[in-house]
Amino acid sequence: MVEDIDQEVERIKDLIKELYLSDQMPWIVGYSGGKDSTTCVQLIWMALSELPPEKRSKPIHVISTDTLVENPIVSQWVGESLKKMEQEAIKQKLPFFPHRLVPEVKNRFWVNLIGKGYPSPRPRFRWCTDRLKIATSTSFIQSLSETKGEAILVLGSRKAESAARSRTLAKYSKSSRSHLSKNSNPKLSRVWVLTPIEDWENDDVWEFIGTFENPWGVPSSDLLELYRGATPDRECPVVVDTSTQSCGDSRFGCFVCTMVAQDKSMQAMIVNDSSKEWMKPILNFRDNFLVPKDTERKNREFKRLGPNTFLLFRDQLVHGPYTQEYRARLLYELLKTQKEINIHGHDDFTRNLELISREELNEIRRIWIEEKGEIEDLLPEIYSSAIGHDFAIDSQLTSSTLSGEELRLLKNTCKQWVTKEYVSDAPEKNEERIKESYELTRNILAVSLKNSKLGKRSKQLDAIGEILNRHAFIDEDEATLFAKKYASNSRMLPDEFLEASPQEDTPAIENELMLTI
Repeated sequence: MVEDIDQEVERIKDLIKELYLSDQMPWIVGYSGGKDSTTCVQLIWMALSELPPEKRSKPIHVISTDTLVENPIVSQWVGESLKKMEQEAIKQKLPFFPHRLVPEVKNRFWVNLIGKGYPSPRPRFRWCTDRLKIATSTSFIQSLSETKGEAILVLGSRKAESAARSRTLAKYSKSSRSHLSKNSNPKLSRVWVLTPIEDWENDDVWEFIGTFENPWGVPSSDLLELYRGATPDRECPVVVDTSTQSCGDSRFGCFVCTMVAQDKSMQAMIVNDSSKEWMKPILNFRDNFLVPKDTERKNREFKRLGPNTFLLFRDQLVHGPYTQEYRARLLYELLKTQKEINIHGHDDFTRNLELISREELNEIRRIWIEEKGEIEDLLPEIYSSAIGHDFAIDSQLTSSTLSGEELRLLKNTCKQWVTKEYVSDAPEKNEERIKESYELTRNILAVSLKNSKLGKRSKQLDAIGEILNRHAFIDEDEATLFAKKYASNSRMLPDEFLEASPQEDTPAIENELMLTI
């Protein structure tokens, strides 16, 4: 506990001014809109305001990572705060440059969940953190530090926040630059770390916010009101590496987060403020379709992606991505949720809120058709059914699809073959066999349609070979028998792996902790 907040603030401001004037390294400050990051930005702002204008030459880059699946209330708050910060910095002639960072399209949540079929994240399979947060912030920081030689990264982390964060800060032992520490992320080896409020407790932070007026015009009462709406008193910060936990129990985080069973912050916001009841459909969608359930296994393919297509765990195949049917349902339910919010919206924000962007929809459609060979081209139909108007078609992708009549003929042919081939052998399994036969043939046709136009015969043959390997078995029982036969070649898997996603490029299972700022 800080004994005298005024003295403590003066001490930190002096430190900031000393470091700022000591070299030419640019500064980067992680900003989530929460109390800790707000305090850090405000302390730097106050310090630089006391310097002569001619000495404010070094830029302060304020970065906020928007995953595009944040709690909408918090996302709106952060966006408005960044705008006010930018406007006021210009007025006051201070070198603050806010940046709203978003993930590349290929890394976005819906593109991977609905497009590729990655199952919902869980504690030991947090595929989302690297794609949505780490890669986004790291790319910006790395680019800036390499251009300028070095950079200072200001963290809002505090030892009092949690045992995990306390351990992380302990790892950042002070270096020769007395008040700076080396970053533990190898990609950010040119970046020095400053944690000005690491010894503060929650009460210290709130005392500061209540005592010192926000310099870019965001009333402290607004921030306090945001926190009053939910529990526990924590935020979901910017992340840059894998040394400490990212979210999970965070109050200001992604509404799709399944690190916990319930989104207590959104629940509390809805209960405590009737004007936020419009978020109920979002909460219902999360609880009904994203939170892992005992029945999830049936919504996932028995085939994994990548070289280890068939792996056993407790004599069962480790299931892979979501099935085509379930991905289609997820997209429909998400769009229907968006439509419901827009229809009943009480202001411009809610009436125009997008839970999934057109850019993401186009990428999902491309993945379904080109990467998964799903030439049924279901997305336009799903969109029209959920939203109520047509989806703008990309003609380049349309050329790789087949008509409904052609696909019906293919399905009937596969049905006839399976019925004849397996006439007396477990007829209850025939639906699965028909599906496998159809997908095998369809995917080969998709590859042929795509590559014949490009004239790339070698790539076409390689792609067909991958399809044949993936569809080597007519049903899960046949694949399981094969896997058991070669079980000695399978590696031991942790308990959580049975529920985890077997994607081709997933992060390491054993290390799921992130550095937070």
